[in-house]
Amino acid sequence: MVLAHRKLLALSVIVAMVGVGLIVAAFATDHWITSSPKGNDTVHSNGTEKGGSASGYTANITFGLFTGYKLIDFGIGPRPSSLALRCNTSVKVCAYASKDDDADYTFADMVQDFKNQSGANAKSMEWFGLFSFPLYVATLTMLVLAIVWGLVAIGFGVFNVFGRPIETITGPAGLYVWNFQALLFSAAAIGVYLGLYFTQLKVNLLTVQELATFTSKDLTYLDMSFYFVVGAAGAFLLNLFVLLCSGQKCSCSYSRSGEKEVDSGMILY
Repeated sequence: MVLAHRKLLALSVIVAMVGVGLIVAAFATDHWITSSPKGNDTVHSNGTEKGGSASGYTANITFGLFTGYKLIDFGIGPRPSSLALRCNTSVKVCAYASKDDDADYTFADMVQDFKNQSGANAKSMEWFGLFSFPLYVATLTMLVLAIVWGLVAIGFGVFNVFGRPIETITGPAGLYVWNFQALLFSAAAIGVYLGLYFTQLKVNLLTVQELATFTSKDLTYLDMSFYFVVGAAGAFLLNLFVLLCSGQKCSCSYSRSGEKEVDSGMILY
């Protein structure tokens, strides 16, 4: 193989490592979602204002795939709390609730209030600060599979740089397959999480008690951890282009070696 082609294959290994590293960083950081709920502009019967930007009511919420942080100020000083992902598999809902099981309003309370509804006035899970368990698990699954295929692409990329693969799947064709699989599952994770974000997380991140004072509707945004996954998908897409530039083709190595044997009239072992 021409030295320049080997250098491009080495570059593809580095790019794949960047892609895997970005997904790992997305797992490790708590910045998938950020929200700055604002106070509701309502007025008591006695004329005093409750909520609204002028009253000093502020809030900030940020979380990742497993943990998060919430800061609520009801006008009497900030109340910080650490959040942890809680899921109920029987009801198939999740929420980022306080890590303190003795909190005034726990995840169990959220689920119970959601389950106790009946009739035409029943509200969606988003109103209680809950979101879909299946969509969350699907996101995790896609991310894990993207990491697995990214690692496979790295391994076989190194093998192609320093070795001489004789099997089609371990050679050029395999490099395209592994990187495409990593790209596919990264894109799938992005799509599933966007579905979760637009249909549920963007609608409401607050508990029923907090909704009396605050609203997070249209005040919730995707944060840098999500864009790490977008960057990872871009890295795996770039890798396919790098492989094309290296001269690697999705063809069987046996066919090329067979042609050489016929041309030379010799069989080499």
